[in-house]
Amino acid sequence: MNDQTPPETPGEQDEHMVTLQDENGNDVNFDHLMTVEFQGANYILLEAQQDMEDCLQGESIILKIEQDESGDDVYATIEDENEYSQVFQKCLQLLEKEDEEEGGE
Repeated sequence: MNDQTPPETPGEQDEHMVTLQDENGNDVNFDHLMTVEFQGANYILLEAQQDMEDCLQGESIILKIEQDESGDDVYATIEDENEYSQVFQKCLQLLEKEDEEEGGE
């Protein structure tokens, strides 16, 4: 995925839905699972809601939240494998913690 500008917040029912555009300009819907802070940067974990070229429905992607020249947030692909791996592990830890907390209720 190329750098993507996050959409404006629509209605409450769609507050966890993020729509990005693929390389061909087609809208692709993702469910926002979490936003993670890691080593001073922010990342977003998204789950695909439909099949696309690089990601099938139900698969997750992690994008880095950066700012464009206007100061607006954009989502960027993480090119560094080590950075991606570390953020992925952080997401797994947080998801496991959530599961433990839900199981303890």
